[in-house]
Amino acid sequence: MIAKNAKHIFKNGNSYAIRISKDDRKQLGINESTDLIKTISPDHKTISFTVVNPNEDQAVDDFAKKFMADHKKAFEVLKDM
Repeated sequence: MIAKNAKHIFKNGNSYAIRISKDDRKQLGINESTDLIKTISPDHKTISFTVVNPNEDQAVDDFAKKFMADHKKAFEVLKDM
């Protein structure tokens, strides 16, 4: 018996794909430009996708740029070692 929310994979060029329904996309707040992080469980029986929050990525980028700028002299010394 197949579960009600079961998904089937299908051939898409040289890859396989899984459809995400309109309702699921709305619930997740994603569209065709949304980035997802794929995680495969250690037992290789589960694949999960996590929505990448662009605001979190931007915060990390901003922190890294500020950190590099604040410690520019230290990085210059380290690169010559």
